[in-house]
Amino acid sequence: MFIGKFGKRPMQFFGLWGSVSFFIGLVMSVYLLISKFVDREFALTNKPGFYLALTVMIIGTQLFLAGFLGELISRNSPERNSYLVEEITGF
Repeated sequence: MFIGKFGKRPMQFFGLWGSVSFFIGLVMSVYLLISKFVDREFALTNKPGFYLALTVMIIGTQLFLAGFLGELISRNSPERNSYLVEEITGF
């Protein structure tokens, strides 16, 4: 089902999940930065949320780029423009 639905348009799957993942990591990072500015004693790099936010943002970027590369590959495949012709007319 996955290949049939997203085989010709991988950007719709990977781009969606990559964008969602990156946005979640961005929200976590903004929250941690605001916490750092509010409380000067807040140790940013000692919190696991900091590393989790960075990891989620990196995974989101990789998913988005995988969808983009998959889209480029699927658009340049030689089987993309092969059509089943039932009848040849005199053109």
